[in-house]
Amino acid sequence: MSLDAPLGSHPPPAPAGAPPLAGATRTPAPPAGTGDEPAPPTEVAAAPGPGTGVDPGPPPRPVVRWRRRLWRAVVVVFGLAVVVAVGRALADQDWSVVAVLLARRDGTEIALFLLGAVAVATVGPLLGMFSWRVILLELGPPLALTRVARVFFVGYLAKYVPGKVPGIVAAVKVATANGITLPRVLLAGTLSSLLVHLTGLAVGLLTGVQVLGGQAAWLLLAALPVLALVGWPHLLGRLVELVVRLLRRPVPARSLSGRAVRVAVGWQTLSWLVSGLHLWLLAVAMGAPVGASLPLCVGAFALAGVLGVLAVVVPDGLGVRETVLSGALALVLPVPSAVAVAVASRLVTTVGEVVLGGAALAAVEVVHRRSSAADAAQTREMNGHAQVDRS
Repeated sequence: MSLDAPLGSHPPPAPAGAPPLAGATRTPAPPAGTGDEPAPPTEVAAAPGPGTGVDPGPPPRPVVRWRRRLWRAVVVVFGLAVVVAVGRALADQDWSVVAVLLARRDGTEIALFLLGAVAVATVGPLLGMFSWRVILLELGPPLALTRVARVFFVGYLAKYVPGKVPGIVAAVKVATANGITLPRVLLAGTLSSLLVHLTGLAVGLLTGVQVLGGQAAWLLLAALPVLALVGWPHLLGRLVELVVRLLRRPVPARSLSGRAVRVAVGWQTLSWLVSGLHLWLLAVAMGAPVGASLPLCVGAFALAGVLGVLAVVVPDGLGVRETVLSGALALVLPVPSAVAVAVASRLVTTVGEVVLGGAALAAVEVVHRRSSAADAAQTREMNGHAQVDRS
């Protein structure tokens, strides 16, 4: 701007094509003849907002607190429902069989037998979880063991809640909250259930040999599916792809490897073998021969478990399982003792499942809180170092 500019004149307009900055102010020119060169215009940044030309960005998402509170209330109510259902299941058991067992042996011996039975009844389902975990990890990205255990045991204990829908909804909700998609958890559950039934029937052959003797050779046909999975594990992956395509669902990003199928079959078979040991301990406590009753009890429990699950018209195979066990145990025990052992088996497995589920979920929460506290401490430490560096 020249010194001979007329008094009160304004700076010249900005060059063509340069948009003026909204909200900017300019310092007025000094009076003519002072000999001072005017200072350049001072620009003040405009606050973001409508009409300022500055994008304020997406508005912050409101925190819907009532949804969180509602979900917490639902979790608390469901947890209470599980506790009540488990307590009712334990109360409905026939605890009089404990007196029958005490009448057979010394109290200390019976206590040892019962503790051993509960222990193996607790370990068996834990091995089954490892089988399910192998399949689950094959169908998607890796997951921490704590997340897998949380999803598994929530669904495991939810079966005691009356009706199938609440348990399924709870399992699906917990799965999605822990980074497991709905198709993945459903497919893993279906495949795991298939392996449970096939391996259970195969282990159940131990009972068929004693029941049918030399005529039990044809029962080996029941083991052919398991042998096929072990020998040609890729067949299960192809079966999964076929079923998914028939249902017009997207094919999983990862297919089941042969090693994963073999490992899952091994874990589930071991689960049946260990779980059946509790029945053997109860039978021995009632006077069954130690050697002859071992394969009979292990096979009978696996066979009764599968048939009980397949009998969908009765809850948890109630009655079906006891009938199969009583018939098998009658080969090594008097009928009244066989019935008592079959009833005691349901009592022991129920206690074992409750102990395992409760202990596992409690351990998962402890590990999760410790991990969260460690992460928070590490974050605070990193922030402290950053502030020191800036200073």
